[in-house]
Amino acid sequence: MMFLGTVVLGIASCGASTRSSQPDAPQPEDSIEDSGKRISGDFELIALQDAYRGNNSQAQQQVVLSFDDGGNFKRQDKTRVEEGAYLIGPRGELVVYIEKVNGDLLAAARVERYVIADQRDDALTLQAGPAREIVLRRR
Repeated sequence: MMFLGTVVLGIASCGASTRSSQPDAPQPEDSIEDSGKRISGDFELIALQDAYRGNNSQAQQQVVLSFDDGGNFKRQDKTRVEEGAYLIGPRGELVVYIEKVNGDLLAAARVERYVIADQRDDALTLQAGPAREIVLRRR
């Protein structure tokens, strides 16, 4: 089921990468350069707005995303933990590579792409395609 797409990154999308209609945003077949920028800390999903499914001003379940300066990523809710790596491209795209689910190594990493629409000290807003916006608050 969609872990992060439904709840978002509740934001994830059943193994399929997302596309953005923005002209400068990379498409899944594009290779991504690592800008060297990092996000550090724990974030909680507070809102998911999806033009196709209606707006969910509050997340349905608690989803926590953790990023560290070494490029490691972890996303968890009550029943699922996804782990892997992330990088931020030079055009503000966040690329997440899911390598483990509930401790089990995947045969191939699942790739998810987001555009960083807004980044502040206390919050992070991600654009997942033309119709989905994900708002994360620093814990």
